[in-house]
Amino acid sequence: MGQFRQVYNFKDPDAKGRLCVLIFTVVEGFLTYITTGIFYTEFLLEYGIDIDGAGILSFIPYIASMFVLFTPELLNRFPKRRWMLGICKFLFYFINLVGLTLLPLMVEGNTERLIGMGILSFLASLFNVIATAGYAAWHIRFQPEEVRAYHLSVSQFATAMIAGVLMLSAGWLCDNLPSGFIVALRYFAFGLGVLDVIFLMLPREVEYPVIRSPKFSDIFSVPLKNKKFMMTMVIVFLWQFSMYCYSSQLNFYILNDIGMTQTFYNIIIFLYGPFFIICMKFWRRRIERTSWFKVFAAALLIVAPLQIVYGFVQPGTFTIASLGLTLPLYVPLVLLVRLPQHFGGVGHNVAFANFQYINMPLTNRDCYTSFYQIVFNLGGLTGMGFGIIFTMLTKNLSFTAFGYTYTTGTPLLIMLCGVVQFIIIGYIFIFRKQLEPDASVERA
Repeated sequence: MGQFRQVYNFKDPDAKGRLCVLIFTVVEGFLTYITTGIFYTEFLLEYGIDIDGAGILSFIPYIASMFVLFTPELLNRFPKRRWMLGICKFLFYFINLVGLTLLPLMVEGNTERLIGMGILSFLASLFNVIATAGYAAWHIRFQPEEVRAYHLSVSQFATAMIAGVLMLSAGWLCDNLPSGFIVALRYFAFGLGVLDVIFLMLPREVEYPVIRSPKFSDIFSVPLKNKKFMMTMVIVFLWQFSMYCYSSQLNFYILNDIGMTQTFYNIIIFLYGPFFIICMKFWRRRIERTSWFKVFAAALLIVAPLQIVYGFVQPGTFTIASLGLTLPLYVPLVLLVRLPQHFGGVGHNVAFANFQYINMPLTNRDCYTSFYQIVFNLGGLTGMGFGIIFTMLTKNLSFTAFGYTYTTGTPLLIMLCGVVQFIIIGYIFIFRKQLEPDASVERA
């Protein structure tokens, strides 16, 4: 508790800024969870948008993210950006939560609603792209290297606990509460969004160092000259690809093909929070004693082989004769895979959160932040697109392993994620010296 009070307090301006950033991050994470996933799907289904329409809408934020190319030139027109960023974030929440909620009441016809929602989603995402690029360069000011591991651990812990509780209750809420609950939840989320904007704007602003006023081409030319930063972006792209190549297929596969219950799945997600509490200090100390890259690679050495095993999870039952108990076969298999992955996940998630900044210099942060957003979103979009195409090409695929015949290509996608993670591990071990930041270079 003493370290928490030292890092977050109202006496020191930087500590006050970190506290505001922490609250902003946690509230933003909470809003993400109650306005996406099962809650967003239920909202769309309530207004006649089918699963294909939901898939189309899920691509729109990635398309809008490419407009981050224009943000450095825009942001550098404003020496002080507090109000502009606050307005952009407010408009994101207003359009995304109020506009999308009211539109189905004013537009009839599912096709017309889908088009209208697509337009509003694009506009909302566009404002969020500007806000995100701006406050990333602003808020890093309050996270110097000596406290960054602790700050990232605390913010991720709080967000993980919120996610776990919501995942645990999401199914029950959607199944048992009246239909109007989802709509009311979105208006409640907008109220929290206003609060989030307030905390976004509270930290003090400092000067944004630039060598010169950036041009459009600087988004690429400036980062491309920084070899260490670009080598870090290779990891970011591969990581995002590995996470998204099977993400859209996983829930359907494990719930429908494997027969896993929603309750068991949500419990597994929820358990990440307690793992974070127990393991957070261990991984943070490893970062302080070694490096961010070493910890990321070490954590993946735990996660990657189990990810390949995850692809072999199958339906069926087994019996514990001594107890006269019959359980689904996926229960021990998923526990064997996911619980150690939670342990490793704490390490790689905390380490990855700093990859945006670890080789970012103090100057031209807007260019670096925008480039990072491009790589981050492009990796996810590429992975998602690859997964969709792979699923289409393997819809008639069948293969047998461990006595069970798999009739879909999704298990191969799950295993591919582990293969890509092994590639990341090899990349870090081969180029570790080139990746580690120079002690003599002043950076974010």
